[in-house]
Amino acid sequence: MTAFGNILVCLDLTEMDEALIKYAGFLASIFKPAEITFIHVMESNEIPEEIADAFPDLGKPLSEIVDEEIKEKVEENLGQVNDVKVNVVLDNGLPTEQIIQYARKRRIDLAIIGKKIGYVGEGGVARRIVGLIPSSVLLVSETSPHQISKVLVRMDFSKTSLIALKTAKDISGVSGAGLECHHVYKLPLGYSPKNTPGEVKKLKSRLGQYVDNEFRAFMKKNKLDLDIPCSFSMDIQGDEAHMVYSHAIKTGADLIVSGSRIKSQLANVMLDSTSEKLAGANKSIPVLVVKDMKESIGFLKSLFDY
Repeated sequence: MTAFGNILVCLDLTEMDEALIKYAGFLASIFKPAEITFIHVMESNEIPEEIADAFPDLGKPLSEIVDEEIKEKVEENLGQVNDVKVNVVLDNGLPTEQIIQYARKRRIDLAIIGKKIGYVGEGGVARRIVGLIPSSVLLVSETSPHQISKVLVRMDFSKTSLIALKTAKDISGVSGAGLECHHVYKLPLGYSPKNTPGEVKKLKSRLGQYVDNEFRAFMKKNKLDLDIPCSFSMDIQGDEAHMVYSHAIKTGADLIVSGSRIKSQLANVMLDSTSEKLAGANKSIPVLVVKDMKESIGFLKSLFDY
């Protein structure tokens, strides 16, 4: 799958690493990338507790010990990945900055980052990387199953939705997964139908017809197949991410794909709020945030002179 030919896996020397390495091996069996790189950025010369316990008498430079530790983890957990170049990169500095620069310079297509459900960690670095890195990002928890049987695409009829849908179609094509789009219709904040059940049903019917017409027009405009289903839900509370994730759970989706729109406030860069919430912790379903790499790199250059 050429869309994800160059994959970067971000490690932090915790238990989460094993889950990420195993999931990367699973994806490699589907996407057939040319290259997978496992990267860890050391913030200081402090010795990680896990390594200090394993090596009470350090007789080697810390960087060499960490490098050996990562390579051993990769060898034990990656599995068989034929014809895939495997790299291990150990860097120093601020994790967010170093990972973003590496992804830009090496033209990374997909970065895999952990979002911890049970393991300790608040995910602050991960959230910053997701917002700033130019590549698409896949967020995986330690409980994410090694399967892609149904893909749910967040649909809002925008350019970013088109990019997300095309990526999801590629994934469906190589994995055999089912594909569904889901649109969240935003009702006025705090509004709730207070009429009879029959009138509420009529409202949902009208909204369903509207969404169906919009989706058909979107697909025809972009010359895409009309056989992909598109469901919808009504958002009364102003939380699109919750509605999308709830629908994914109800329908058994094991991958959510969302396009991203970059927003900026002075020197603060972030994803649109829905993508950011979908990428947050406490969500076990993997979330793929698809980006327009050219747009992302151009924006970073103009803002940070990267």
